[in-house]
Amino acid sequence: MEKFEIVIIGAGLGGLSAAAYLAKAGKKVLVLEHHSVPGGYAHEFRRGKYRFEVSLHALDGASPGGWAYPVLKDLGVLDRVHFHRMDPFYTARFPEHEIIAHADVVAYEAELINHFPAEKENIRAMIAEMIEIFFQVRRFSADGEIGQRPPIEQMPAVYPKMLSAMSQSWDEFMNQFTQNQQLKTVLSTLWGYYGLPPAQLSAAAYIFPWVSYHLYGAYYPEGGSMAMSRAIEKTIKENGGEIRYHQTVNKIEIQNGRAVAVETEKGLRVEADVIISNANSPDTLLKFVGRENLPQQYTAQVESAAPSISNFVVYLGLDRNLKSEGWKHHELFISEGYDIDSDYQAALDGKFNATALAITNYDQVDASCAPETGSVLSIFSLADWKTDNTWGTGGNTSTSLSASLEKYSDNPQYNELKEAAAEMILDRAEKIIPGLRASIKYKEIATPITNWRYSRNVGGAIYGTEQTIENMYSGRLQAKTPISNLFLTGAWTFGGGMSAALMSGRETSRMVIGQMDGTKVMLMMMMMAPSEQSSVSSEQLSVDSDVSANSSTSQSLITNHQLPATTLKTAVSEREISLDKIGKPAVLIFHTQETADAAAQVNEAIRAESNYANCDSMLIANIVDLHSVPKLFRGFAEKAMKESYNKAAASLGKGLAPQDYIVILPDWDGSVTKSFGFKNTNKTAAFAVLDKNGNLAGSYQGGESTAKALEILKIK
Repeated sequence: MEKFEIVIIGAGLGGLSAAAYLAKAGKKVLVLEHHSVPGGYAHEFRRGKYRFEVSLHALDGASPGGWAYPVLKDLGVLDRVHFHRMDPFYTARFPEHEIIAHADVVAYEAELINHFPAEKENIRAMIAEMIEIFFQVRRFSADGEIGQRPPIEQMPAVYPKMLSAMSQSWDEFMNQFTQNQQLKTVLSTLWGYYGLPPAQLSAAAYIFPWVSYHLYGAYYPEGGSMAMSRAIEKTIKENGGEIRYHQTVNKIEIQNGRAVAVETEKGLRVEADVIISNANSPDTLLKFVGRENLPQQYTAQVESAAPSISNFVVYLGLDRNLKSEGWKHHELFISEGYDIDSDYQAALDGKFNATALAITNYDQVDASCAPETGSVLSIFSLADWKTDNTWGTGGNTSTSLSASLEKYSDNPQYNELKEAAAEMILDRAEKIIPGLRASIKYKEIATPITNWRYSRNVGGAIYGTEQTIENMYSGRLQAKTPISNLFLTGAWTFGGGMSAALMSGRETSRMVIGQMDGTKVMLMMMMMAPSEQSSVSSEQLSVDSDVSANSSTSQSLITNHQLPATTLKTAVSEREISLDKIGKPAVLIFHTQETADAAAQVNEAIRAESNYANCDSMLIANIVDLHSVPKLFRGFAEKAMKESYNKAAASLGKGLAPQDYIVILPDWDGSVTKSFGFKNTNKTAAFAVLDKNGNLAGSYQGGESTAKALEILKIK
């Protein structure tokens, strides 16, 4: 029986990146990949002397300051691969405009102003705002790297634009600056890179890489994306790691709540201390692991996250050299109008005579992909998995690769549909490149089913799950799973795109190293919720208010107060408590983490005074007002409460159940705190005492909390 410290499922860029970082850290790593080559979507295929790029159009920021640069440098890719910076980045052709996206962001800004002179100030203001958002993200990352990230309550003040971008759509963001629909459409040219129209797409998901592209360069690696994948493969092997191809994992074995081994379709079984999956999350969790081994709420989250859209690509090897004929574009975007929602709907409906297209001429920047007298083109359109009854297959893609190929590659209806779609696209392309059909030497067509064949991604998804506001960053599945030694990496957790996949592998590897070595690890990005290894302390849970507390608030004996008919779920133990049906005397202590020390004094004094040895006689509960904690930071808050719970549990006497004696109730929207009349609990803690019948015996908020609490208890 084979045993490795770490087994990684899938050699996509996320898996390769994680494997390389872990191998460099001295871990014994095995990568299992069902395809014959590394890279996932970052690979190639060849026909004669023509090399076809599967998916990469342009890599953002392969220079210092860009998204991809740190990982490319760390893993030795920059030492092995030459990256061509494209200038211009792309050209976008609309009915009334042809926009050149210059490599120089100021030149591109001037190009936009030239086409939309009345929008001059709006264009400049929007681009400046996008750049500032990007810098705030970079600062957030840098602050984390050096351990200088501020407490949570200060983050909205320190990184306000970053948080704002994460909480709105790209369309909402643009609407702050302009209502010119044509300008908005032009500014959204790259929406196809992210798979959703502006009204649905997360603003942050668009802005972060946009600035990385336009400020730090759009690049194409000489030798294609496969050159990057092979370079990382070499780093893995040089550091003692191993990759095995044609090994399709179909099971993760779970014993006593831990992942202990993986199995493949060929019968290979490998044991591991830690397992990382770069495979799609739905298959990893629902098929390989199985619902029976996961919390119901977690499986519901996995199932509810819709896969992103897929694509349709026509690959062409031409016996003519377009560049020598005067073709100037690495990438030319074509739109029939200015309504992106219509473009998106056309993709969903399979109307390829109306979808937005991207025509990419790869030998424009990398002459090695074709003979001197030839060119390599790809014509790209978004496409839906469900088109025409899943492209004539009925959606039946067997878990057996060979069986699934028999079901669709020889299916006449499938072939008719893909050829018909290709012809519609070629009709449109030939209007732009006269004589195109006559110069085709090689033609290959990829559909969403093709994507599934090679990636096994559910629905042929090309960006993981959809990149909506709700499904990005802290709303996305996290790298850490409910199974303590099973981690995820790649687009399904970090977001689509090759630079994102590379960064995902780095972040996951850091979490794994922290767990294996028992060290505290500072994650560079906030895109993942805090884990056991992140350096988030309970002291970071405090919240903020711009209203000063009234420290002179006095004890109030209110006998007619109506207790809220609210049920709260305790942190960690998830016990449900209905405040109006407690059924015994209770002390409810209201605070934020900022006033946690004062609340702890009240708690300890009450326990000592009342000889609190039997929790059946009285309930003492801490109600934590979290209304000021941004939704994006709720993961941090949950972790801080867990830390507090575990610390208190460790101090309990033997035989005492923590869930009975330690009651921490998150008040996420602050409604319970407010219903008792308490304000500014981040400045001054408060408490309420209930008698055995559930009536309010008294409440108090002020500087003498401990003494007042004991006084009210005596009155009670």
